[in-house]
Amino acid sequence: MKLKQKMKNTGRNSRIAYLMTLLTLGYLLMTSVKGAYFQTSESSYSLVQNIHIMMGWAITHSYFFPINLIWNNIPAIPFDGQNLFLFFKIIAPPIAVLFVCALFIVEHRLLKEKFQDLRHEIKREIALRDMRKDAGIESIPESATVDVIISNATTKDPSWHDTWWGRVGIGVTVAIVVAAIGIK
Repeated sequence: MKLKQKMKNTGRNSRIAYLMTLLTLGYLLMTSVKGAYFQTSESSYSLVQNIHIMMGWAITHSYFFPINLIWNNIPAIPFDGQNLFLFFKIIAPPIAVLFVCALFIVEHRLLKEKFQDLRHEIKREIALRDMRKDAGIESIPESATVDVIISNATTKDPSWHDTWWGRVGIGVTVAIVVAAIGIK
């Protein structure tokens, strides 16, 4: 696959991964706020009562049409430690999604770094060729520019999700999410 085409594909995947990361972090924030609200509801300590008031204020101010449906259906994280399975059932799917999104983002960043290294190396070679020409040293005449060389460059590195460990990782992640959600 051409390097520029692969960068375009990984860039699109990276932007989608950033969006999914943002939504997942919003989900985690909402579950923790709802869990803290329920956990601090029957406390006699003033600090804990203030936390309860702040969580109630956050829920009240973000309770409008599209988000109120999420507030009604989102589970609360049980912070009491009695039901550890329920805690991991709520936390495991977003953590798995964040991990997969991080892999897509890192893949694009590494490919972009490789692209920049290739660009600098080609510019350096062209500058050396010009210096040889100025010094009177004969060299093979080339008419290639940086953009032509880079557009013809190919990469043989497979994407992380095309490798054996990527496929195993995706399978394990899907199994964790399915087990946590409870689909049979």
